[in-house]
Amino acid sequence: MNIGVIGLGYVGLANALYLAKKHTMYGYDIDASKINSLQQKDAYLFEDNFQEYLEQNNANLNFFHDIASCLKHVHVIIVAVPTPQAKDGRCDLSALMEVVGSVAQLANKNTIFIIRSTVIPGTHQQVLNTFKSLHREDIIVVSMPEFLALGSAIKDMEKPRRIILGSHHQDVFSIVKNMYGYPSDVPYVMTTPETAELIKYASNTLLATKVSLMNEISQISEAVGAEIESVIEGIGLDPRIGPHFLNPGLGFGGSCFPKDLKALHMLAKDHQLEGLVLKAALKSNQDQTIRFTKRILNRFQGKISGKKIAVLGLAYKGATADVRNSPAFTVIDMLTDQKAQIFAYDKKATFAFFECRGEKPCLAYANEIEDALIDADCAIIINDAEEIKALTAETFIRLMKTPIVFDGKNLFKVKAMEAIEYHSVGRRLDQ
Repeated sequence: MNIGVIGLGYVGLANALYLAKKHTMYGYDIDASKINSLQQKDAYLFEDNFQEYLEQNNANLNFFHDIASCLKHVHVIIVAVPTPQAKDGRCDLSALMEVVGSVAQLANKNTIFIIRSTVIPGTHQQVLNTFKSLHREDIIVVSMPEFLALGSAIKDMEKPRRIILGSHHQDVFSIVKNMYGYPSDVPYVMTTPETAELIKYASNTLLATKVSLMNEISQISEAVGAEIESVIEGIGLDPRIGPHFLNPGLGFGGSCFPKDLKALHMLAKDHQLEGLVLKAALKSNQDQTIRFTKRILNRFQGKISGKKIAVLGLAYKGATADVRNSPAFTVIDMLTDQKAQIFAYDKKATFAFFECRGEKPCLAYANEIEDALIDADCAIIINDAEEIKALTAETFIRLMKTPIVFDGKNLFKVKAMEAIEYHSVGRRLDQ
């Protein structure tokens, strides 16, 4: 098949690279630098296997600077453009609707239009109404939310845990199934468009709420002297709960959880529903990062001015350069406001963080993890990047002025850190 992909960010490129194993792909993105990179066989994203897939399947990959050249070849279009958070918290559909207008004008007759962008329930109908108003009732619309995790996108494309398809045209389901070619053991949910859209938001909301609740459990664990690892093990053995997304930390970040919770909360309000759990999960998440940072300030009795603080990790999690909604912003801002001297390190995300934060007094960036740690009065661990997990108590002792470590990801066993002053999440406060 000839398949077009509009929007070659993380989701769109993952789809293009995976499908290029069997199909001829035509890609377009409004960002010319992305197209230039891909035309030069540079996957441009810090993501496992992207570069390998780009090189292996390059003969089936075509990238264009104009959308018309992309669309003239295809009868199936995958749309994966950004749907960021608007100022009022709602899902911003402007990029998607701009694509709808272009597709209505340029697409071949009877084109299948697959929405893989994260869109709020009701978007499918809005797209259908727009196509109808532009006299393109022949275009078949399918809602197919994605469930890719940063750092494992190709793996998730190859072996998805489930596929959700929503459309008013039942016969299109078999076309999409054959196109992706997943084995028979991959479960499919074929449903209405509104249901498919809500499944995506419900999934992210449930996971985010689970994280927020475990962060609050970790606070209670600290207060009563419990061991959070045993709490996690004990509740994770319950099959109704499971072991995943139970680890406490600094709070969730990234491009999905925060904006999707806010968008769903706004949708609830639009329908005169309070969305109390959604609102509480968001506030709890924000409070967790602030509370952790206050622990650092309290350790120094508020006298942190001039202290050299190593911040290890700027992305919201390791194995990615994504800094969107990273707890690092709150931590660094709170400490630099008190005139702490921050030396931040992240192997992949430094440039992205700098683009967002820019120049800031009391903030410098280290090229190597050792440069951040040397002569530091304190180290703060933000994410679980491999080079951070590889650190040892001996490393902290050798490099730091005072080996005081605040571990926001519980990367290390308490016993392994007995030689230093080690603070973590959900463990007794005196450890």
